[in-house]
Amino acid sequence: MRCAQFRTALSARLDGEPTGLPGIRLDKHLARCTGCRTWLDHAERLRTRTGRTAADGPSQEWSARLLAGLGEAGTGSADGPR
Repeated sequence: MRCAQFRTALSARLDGEPTGLPGIRLDKHLARCTGCRTWLDHAERLRTRTGRTAADGPSQEWSARLLAGLGEAGTGSADGPR
């Protein structure tokens, strides 16, 4: 199995979703793979910075900033350009 598949499973784990892999297999890979440990560390720090947690999803503040930024971009409505 390639690291990309383990990283997809790790991302799912961070989001509280099914990983598609037994937890023990994922943990064993992390114990052996420096690249995936580094990837997971970066992913966890990014989640902390953006206010995301598996339990509650994006923070209201983060969502408001995103929506405000989208409004400022002037890209049209959700229905597409007019």
